[in-house]
Amino acid sequence: MRRGDDLYLLAPGSLTCLEARSNTERWVYSVERLQSVDRYRDTVYVLRDDLFEPEMHALTAATGRKVWTSPFPRLNPERRAAGLPGVNADNSALEGNQGTFVLAGDVLCFLTYAPYDTMWARRSSWGRRWRAYGFDARTREALWFHEGAAAGVIGVDEAGGRIAVAASANPGMAGTDDYARRDPLVVLRAADGKVERTVRGGARYPRAHPGAKGIACYANRTAIRAVDLATGRVRWTRRLDSPTAVTPVPTRGMLLAATSEGVSGYAAESGGKPRWTRTDVEELTASDGSLLTAGGHAYVVGPEPGTAGEPDWGVHALDVRTGRTVWAARSEGLTTVKAAAAAADVIHVYADGTVAAIAPPERA
Repeated sequence: MRRGDDLYLLAPGSLTCLEARSNTERWVYSVERLQSVDRYRDTVYVLRDDLFEPEMHALTAATGRKVWTSPFPRLNPERRAAGLPGVNADNSALEGNQGTFVLAGDVLCFLTYAPYDTMWARRSSWGRRWRAYGFDARTREALWFHEGAAAGVIGVDEAGGRIAVAASANPGMAGTDDYARRDPLVVLRAADGKVERTVRGGARYPRAHPGAKGIACYANRTAIRAVDLATGRVRWTRRLDSPTAVTPVPTRGMLLAATSEGVSGYAAESGGKPRWTRTDVEELTASDGSLLTAGGHAYVVGPEPGTAGEPDWGVHALDVRTGRTVWAARSEGLTTVKAAAAAADVIHVYADGTVAAIAPPERA
């Protein structure tokens, strides 16, 4: 993840902060089971999973020093004050063992849940509810608590002072037409955690909710759908010849998607009309569910230009409008990339425990 001049690398057991342009290490924060990271002003938030209760760690962006750890969910003052009938607030077994979080302006929303995505998970998690805890991101004061239904969180979004939580007790297989089809999208007010609206059948499109704007594209195994985020209506559907491997990314009027046959570009304003396809390249990393783009380029793995050599020879920067290679650079270990971040003039990749900065050959 890149924020401003810093690149944050989440690896097993540690978080590393690098100065993005020089690739210089700023600091390393070591703790087990880190799951996600984001930044608010001068504070870096990281999520740590646990066997019983996830927890948030707040670090200073300059030094990586820990300045705050969220209270254990069962001890959250807002949750205890809620006095939920029939619920023992001190019983940690009621809390889900997984978590996620989202920053909505000055509010940090921390969600806990148990997985329901497999038969085994449903049997072991049955009855456990998803929960949301609101904190003031400036003062770290506990603001509110909300308890949802017995379900696992499968998506979360924030826009317009609202937090949308998609949850399901039996979502089915991701990428199919039936995935989370009957599950609701619960829209909370970020200021107080109150339910503003429940969108029936909205879980499959967690970014489409009141307060959101624009168009988002979703892919399954057979089609790309453009969804109006304000209304949740499908604007258009484009059927595909090959199953999509990566959800399309809207950028500069184009939609980019990876399939089993390569990488393709579609015109966003023309009903997803195909513009170009490259069968000699593939996505650099699908770890975040999307192709890596920046500055009008899509970064992919491909062979040495002008040859039919090894497909993982190096990085290609493609023009998102035409699919043509703008520049290519040799790089080792691209088949094991775990994470990547990009700016207009440099990309960073993490593979085999090493961070590498890759720039156009004339700037390298």
